Amino acid sequence: MGALALRPYQQEARDAIFREWDEEGRSKTLLVLPTGTGKTIVFASVAEQCVRNGSRVLILAHRGELLDQAQDKLYKATGLRCAVEKAEESSLDSWFRVTVGSVQTLMRETRLSRFAPDYFGHIIIDEAHHCLSDSYQRILEYFSGAKVLGVTATPDRGDMRNLGQYFESLAYEYTLPKAIRDGYLCPIKAQTIPLQLDLSGVGVQSGDFKAGDLGTALDPYLEQIADEMTNYCHGRKTVVFLPLVKTSQKFRDILLSRGFLAAEVNGESQDRADVLKDFEAGKYNVLCNSMLLTEGWDCPSVDCIIVLRPTKIRSLYAQMVGRGTRLCAGKDHLLLLD
Repeated sequence: MGALALRPYQQEARDAIFREWDEEGRSKTLLVLPTGTGKTIVFASVAEQCVRNGSRVLILAHRGELLDQAQDKLYKATGLRCAVEKAEESSLDSWFRVTVGSVQTLMRETRLSRFAPDYFGHIIIDEAHHCLSDSYQRILEYFSGAKVLGVTATPDRGDMRNLGQYFESLAYEYTLPKAIRDGYLCPIKAQTIPLQLDLSGVGVQSGDFKAGDLGTALDPYLEQIADEMTNYCHGRKTVVFLPLVKTSQKFRDILLSRGFLAAEVNGESQDRADVLKDFEAGKYNVLCNSMLLTEGWDCPSVDCIIVLRPTKIRSLYAQMVGRGTRLCAGKDHLLLLD
């Protein structure tokens, strides 16, 4: 097992987590790292240390891609292999000390009851802003004796049910400006598109603008936005966030008519993986989506983000911008059009 070379802030984060658990006596702690600064690497290193200390570790995530990512990074970073707890795969007969588990699978009573409540000594929650939901809480309550680490890029969850209701402490936070200053993420240049978007008719639900109303409010401006993009986006790899799938598809068609190589992905797209691969390979230069790519998707060469999904939620905004802040050869800044 190769010991992992951590960046200074990653090492500080790891030490802080164990200090919370072992010295401060807090069993539920939180780590906040911006997108692109290696949160998976940090929790892989934490998991490795827990295993060395003789503990069993459960890594929880709510989507297949995040589970695959965790499994892959854990192996590459530490040499540890994991068992999987999802659908028909079970970790119970495995001799691996780390399990990556799908929340949808594990929340079921029939699944949980196969495990002794003290089976896992440590639980790591990827994208921890989801952990207040009933499905996560059911699992966490079952393994109530385990020490918990929540990892997130976005500490303020949209519906404002503060994560402090569950976590007892924030072990470590590394901010986006600091990551840019330290040279681990690329600088951002913001450019405002001169639009008088009228949001007066847009309703609010769960603390944010209603997507349906936003789509309607945005529709009359799509042509004008596409014209502005011809000024700024040529020669750039651009991701556009829109409020609705139909708005996203309509905008893709407008961009195609302007000579852009545009594609669209959404939760229903059968060919999603192929489109994302083609975008990374450069077959498309604009990718439109309706809030699908806010988590767990990385394409470091993206150097322009367009937010056409007005939001009141800082964390959601940070997730959208975070899709373009990774370092990449030949990229000296991220252009943010807002």
